[in-house]
Amino acid sequence: MAPPRPPCHIHRVRAAAIAIVLAMATGVAAEPARPPRPSATLAAHLRARAHDRAIRADVLRWHHTMRNGCVAYASTALRHAGIDVPERGVLDGDGVSRLTRGFVRYLEGELGWRRVTDAATLAPGDLVFTTDVIPDYPAHVFVFLGWRSRRHQVALIADNTGYRKARPLAAGGDRDGFAFALRAPR
Repeated sequence: MAPPRPPCHIHRVRAAAIAIVLAMATGVAAEPARPPRPSATLAAHLRARAHDRAIRADVLRWHHTMRNGCVAYASTALRHAGIDVPERGVLDGDGVSRLTRGFVRYLEGELGWRRVTDAATLAPGDLVFTTDVIPDYPAHVFVFLGWRSRRHQVALIADNTGYRKARPLAAGGDRDGFAFALRAPR
């Protein structure tokens, strides 16, 4: 089995190294760039289909299926983007990389992600949760990549069922509607 690929945050390290070399060569230190929001890093990471494929392969390695694997996909995507989410961590009895309640509580409580309740303000890289199956357990989570149609609230998403697929945010048929999203702090 091939060793896992390094996270894409390596690119940020390279940029910092270049800034240091330039500062040493010119004697002028550059203003430190504000690091991108982790959710923006996630969205940028998922722009490449190859990254989605690597995430799926990783999910199958440890979760052994993509079925009922929305949290497994989202948490693995975060790890690939350099965001620390434990693969086998447990919080309040729920696996943080397997169940929506544990995942939400970990992101909010441990990493400081904040809730977004207005779907119109979604930003690429936000994690969108749908309405609860039972109280405190959202039915689904997906990564918001952008809008297919902002006016009709049809998002482009990545999740365990597909890559860059269109998904209406309103409930309908067997599809649960938007409940809230989580956005990473700066």
